[in-house]
Amino acid sequence: MKFVVPLPDNPYHLWQALVQMASFRELGYEDDVHYLIVYFFDRPSDLLLRLWGSDEIRAYLHLYPDTRDDVSYPVSMKPWLMGQFFEQFPDEVSTYYTYLDPDCVLTRPMDFSPLLTSDGVWHGSDTGSYTGPDYLRSQGEQLFLDLCEISGVVPDQVIAHHEDSIGAQVIVHGASAEFWYEIERKSVRAYHCLKKYAAEHDSQRALYPIQEWCAEMYMQQFETIRAGFVPKATPLMEFSWATSPAELWSERPFFHDAGQPHEDGHHFCKLTWQSSPFRKEIQVSPSSASSHYVELIRRTEEMFPDLIWD
Repeated sequence: MKFVVPLPDNPYHLWQALVQMASFRELGYEDDVHYLIVYFFDRPSDLLLRLWGSDEIRAYLHLYPDTRDDVSYPVSMKPWLMGQFFEQFPDEVSTYYTYLDPDCVLTRPMDFSPLLTSDGVWHGSDTGSYTGPDYLRSQGEQLFLDLCEISGVVPDQVIAHHEDSIGAQVIVHGASAEFWYEIERKSVRAYHCLKKYAAEHDSQRALYPIQEWCAEMYMQQFETIRAGFVPKATPLMEFSWATSPAELWSERPFFHDAGQPHEDGHHFCKLTWQSSPFRKEIQVSPSSASSHYVELIRRTEEMFPDLIWD
C-alpha cells in the first residue's frame, strides 16, 4: 500500500502535511507516501522549498506549477494533481494508493490486504450522509439529475450504489491520468451549478444545505461509477472527526481533523491556525478526539525541530 496526498502550496496545508508526515513516520509508512503539491506565481514558496530540500523528510514531494485552465474552483487542484502524477508516472496506475487529504491521519497500523482486490472494487470511507444520492436528492431531485448530467453517469446507477457512497479516504487502483482530469473538469462545472443552486434556494435551504465545496467529492463518486469501478464502503476505513469523543480515536483507523468551524475551547479548530499551530497554546478538552491530534502536533515539533514554523 502506498499513500497519495494532493495539496496546495500554502502554510495552512503544509503544516497539516508535516503533522501527517510525523504520524506516517511513527507508524512506519513515511517511505510510501507521495505528496503532490501545486505551487503558484511561477515558483514554490520559500517554505515549500525548505521542506522539499530537507534531508529530514523521507516522504516523496512532487511539485507542480499550476497550469489549470480554470482555477475558479480551488478544490479542482486535487484531481488535477492526481492527473499530473499519473501522467508523469504511468506505471504507477497499477499501484494501490490510499488517496487522502493532509488533515487525515491513521490512528494505528493497518492490515490493508482485505482491501486490495483485483475486481475493480474501490474501498473507501462511508460518506453517504453528505455525498450519497439520498442526501443529494434531499436537496433537490433536479439538482441531483443536473449533477448526473454533468458527470455523464446514469442516475439509476448512482442510486443503486447508495449504500456504498465513499469519499474522504479511498483506495484507488487502475485509474489513468485522464480519469482524474475528467473529475477536474467536471468538478468545476458542478461547483458553479451548486453555487447557482444555493443562491437561488437560499431561503428554502435544508437543515444540512448543499455544500458547493464538495463538488469534487460528488464528481469523483460519479466518475468512479461511470468508469466501471465499484465503490464499496467499509468499516475498515471508518474515521473520527475533530468533534468526536476521545475514545473514537483508538476505535477507528482514521482521524479526520474536520468538523469544528470555530474555537470553543473543547475541540481543535484547524481554521484558527492559518500559518501553523506549532509552539502555540491550544485549548482542547481531553474528552475530545482532537486532544490526540494536538498531542501529535506536539510530537511533530519534537520530530522536526528545524522544519516547524510559527
